[in-house]
Amino acid sequence: MEPMADSSIVHEKTDQAVEALQSAEFDAWLTFARETHNLGEPCLPLVLGEGFVWPGMVLLTASGRKIAITETHDADNVRAHGVHEVFPYEESLKDVFLEVLDDVAPDRIGLNYSRSNPTADGLSYGLYRELEAYLDESDRDVELVSAEPVVSRVRGSKSATELERIQASVDVAQEILRTVRTAWRPDWTEADTAAFVHEQVAERGLETSWDPETCPAVTAGVEGEYGHAKPGDVTIPPGEVMRIDFGVLQDGYASDMQRVYYHQPAGETGVPEGLQSDFADARDAIQAGFDALEPGVQGYEVDAAAREYLTDRGWPEYQHGLGHQVGRYVHDGGSYLGPRWDRYGDAPYGEVHEGEVYTLELGIQTDYGSISLEEMVQVTADGARFLTDQQTEVWILEAN
Repeated sequence: MEPMADSSIVHEKTDQAVEALQSAEFDAWLTFARETHNLGEPCLPLVLGEGFVWPGMVLLTASGRKIAITETHDADNVRAHGVHEVFPYEESLKDVFLEVLDDVAPDRIGLNYSRSNPTADGLSYGLYRELEAYLDESDRDVELVSAEPVVSRVRGSKSATELERIQASVDVAQEILRTVRTAWRPDWTEADTAAFVHEQVAERGLETSWDPETCPAVTAGVEGEYGHAKPGDVTIPPGEVMRIDFGVLQDGYASDMQRVYYHQPAGETGVPEGLQSDFADARDAIQAGFDALEPGVQGYEVDAAAREYLTDRGWPEYQHGLGHQVGRYVHDGGSYLGPRWDRYGDAPYGEVHEGEVYTLELGIQTDYGSISLEEMVQVTADGARFLTDQQTEVWILEAN
């Protein structure tokens, strides 16, 4: 079960929802869920801050009303946030909902379903059919539409509290990745490196941003398996690089970054020219994407800037998108900085908005191993800013 948000975030995010609804083409946004300890609804931590045992609803309106319909035993927990008008029920949610519906009188209601955005797709088919049955008993003619535009704006545009928590998560992950430079030993396998990172996470009482079996992902040298493969028994030969993909989950918010380390052979000083050149190509391709990132552009345009920089330098295209949004999930849905491939649906056509947080990530396979970098950035009013301390040169491992 995803951890719920505290009252400050619920206040901030429901205010954002009302503002988003005022520019949307529907009157209200309805989140309908049940048994959320088993079947999580991605929007509930933002719009309610509590889970549901029995069926419950959150109805936010363009006029500014914030309504929660809950089973009686959940009502006090919801009231404690000081955000919603709470309408408890005992025998029938339907009866209370229909009374609220007559009071609010919406013509169009947005629901949490989407073909491309998983964080806007939390409404089960069973509850959708249940809602249709409720409306069949109403005298009102209500149109049901996808709430994806509002969900994407609310989840994507990070509030002040959310940005503070994301930055804290970034800072801890960076600290752990830096410790690898001095703790590493030449006999460490990928699995040994991952175990050390897990120890650092556990010491801080945190969790990894995704499945700990593949977070961190560690690729050691030319023989290491690239991607989100489980760390194996490969060591880093002298003269080759190691790449780590990693993030932590802290106070309900994730981080995600990749760093490149070099196993310097005995007697060598500095970093070989070829490695420096290869690393610069990957770093500068990310910079090209960063330079293209600003409010109003579509995601595929940002990806194209980085992709074209690399191909112009003679590298093959990376077989993934440049960047995803990060927030309560490491892959937080919404607009995507990726190519216009079928696998990404409509996400690369999404417009970038101020306040969204993205990764910028790409890699090249070189004679030294995988050089794969990933930074985190926040979209600002006129561009973007780095949340990570951008890796500008290869990190040399200090053997113990």
